Amino acid sequence: MTEHDKAEITRELSEIILDVMPDAAMLDKYGGVIVERIAGEPKTHCCGYFVYAEHVSLEFSKGVLLSDPNSILEGKGKLRRHIKLVDVQDLEAKRCRHFLEQVANL
Repeated sequence: MTEHDKAEITRELSEIILDVMPDAAMLDKYGGVIVERIAGEPKTHCCGYFVYAEHVSLEFSKGVLLSDPNSILEGKGKLRRHIKLVDVQDLEAKRCRHFLEQVANL
């Protein structure tokens, strides 16, 4: 995965997040970008993304609550779930907007 691929994924992912949650704040934190549904209200942290060597991980704080009939979400923790993105087409193929819309309504 090239740096260009990572930049393209994170740029488009940021656009989707702000389209779905226009009042959101995106904060550089914990080595990635954390999303507050309502800017300035830390209790509204709902998701974030992190760039790794071979993928970008879109992570959901309460992913266990999301409807996922196609088993796209990964992880077996108590609450968190994530999606590994390896190219920009994964944003659509792995239904990122759909999951972000669900998060916006939690």
